[in-house]
Amino acid sequence: MKLLIKNIQSRAFLNSWFVIAACIALIGIFFSRAMISIGMIGIVLLYILNQGWKINFFNRSGNLVLLFLAPLLFIYLIGGLWTEDYSYWFERVQVKIPLLFLPLGFFAIKDSIDRRSVDLVIVLFISVCTATSIGSFVYYLLHYKEITESYKHAKTIPTIIEHIRYSLLLSIACFAAAQAYSHSTILTTTLQKRLVAGMGVFMFVFLHILSIRSGLLALYATGFVWLLIKVLENGNKKLLWLIPGVCAFLIAAYFFVPSLHNKVDYMVRDVNRFVTGKSVNNYSDGNRLLSMKIGVEVALEQPVIGVGSGDVQMAMNEVYKNEYPDIDQHNWLIPHNQFVYVFTALGFFGLIIFIACLLYPVFNKVVMTDLLCVSVLVGAYTSFLSEATLELQQGIVLVTLLFSIAYIRIFSK
Repeated sequence: MKLLIKNIQSRAFLNSWFVIAACIALIGIFFSRAMISIGMIGIVLLYILNQGWKINFFNRSGNLVLLFLAPLLFIYLIGGLWTEDYSYWFERVQVKIPLLFLPLGFFAIKDSIDRRSVDLVIVLFISVCTATSIGSFVYYLLHYKEITESYKHAKTIPTIIEHIRYSLLLSIACFAAAQAYSHSTILTTTLQKRLVAGMGVFMFVFLHILSIRSGLLALYATGFVWLLIKVLENGNKKLLWLIPGVCAFLIAAYFFVPSLHNKVDYMVRDVNRFVTGKSVNNYSDGNRLLSMKIGVEVALEQPVIGVGSGDVQMAMNEVYKNEYPDIDQHNWLIPHNQFVYVFTALGFFGLIIFIACLLYPVFNKVVMTDLLCVSVLVGAYTSFLSEATLELQQGIVLVTLLFSIAYIRIFSK
């Protein structure tokens, strides 16, 4: 029995288990929710396989960074005390369980994992993002006229998963490719490095053709934050001259990339309808803005503790029904902003805790000097402005799994 336990805890076994579980979860993001669950369970089991409870969690303050979003699970649990819709509350709590248990699996192997294992998972992630984006790009070329025209009506190039989260994955993958090109331990030849660099360049170009604002915002916000970090590190202010060059590139892209041009024009028209008080029924951006407006109004009725973590949907529906009869029921949304959602559910009490959680890793030097960690954090935080990212399984995995992989890579050997 002791020999069996020793074999299970062996470094090679733990690395193999990690690679398999992480790859299943990552592939599941694109192809199967069941695979996401299986992969996450596999990672959580690492805590048991390596007897994580025997490892001193507080021997390094950095261990807490892995759990930076876990308090969100606990405040959602507390929010059940003043909730009426316990069915919806249970769904909200259930989807956030990985915020606590997934990082514990990574914590248990943080000092046992090999750099090659983590780099292998990252290269797989880059490859899957590239392969799926090539598929969408080919489809776009085959239906160029129809798809370009559809961008005038809030449509996009078909993608393998919901386009907003997909664009965030591509943004992170671009920076993962840049880091892999420079520092990956499994890319040993010039050809391999050039291939990964080419993947990164392709995804960068495709993001502009796809023209999803969340992805582009994440891409350029990450670039801007990383540029500032490098300026502060090196004191080389000449790097700031890249900013006007990037602005010029974006202006040129607006005029020369038809899908981007049509997307921006549609957005301006859509937002203008909302601002001028016209009906935004069946208008994508207007509906999102209206959901945020209603969310804030609902939250201000209970500004301290909110309506309860299970009553957001019910409270929103009530406002839509009574005050916006022109909005079809299938357009009744939860607040399309994670900050507004938390404010609606848990008031200033929850919002302050949530913002504190987001700020915690920003003050960790190890995190903020790693390109992949920064890209995941900035990508997630920018997505919170237009999506309730953490209310969906894919969003939870996108943030927690990718950040944990990036973080343990720093400590791998």
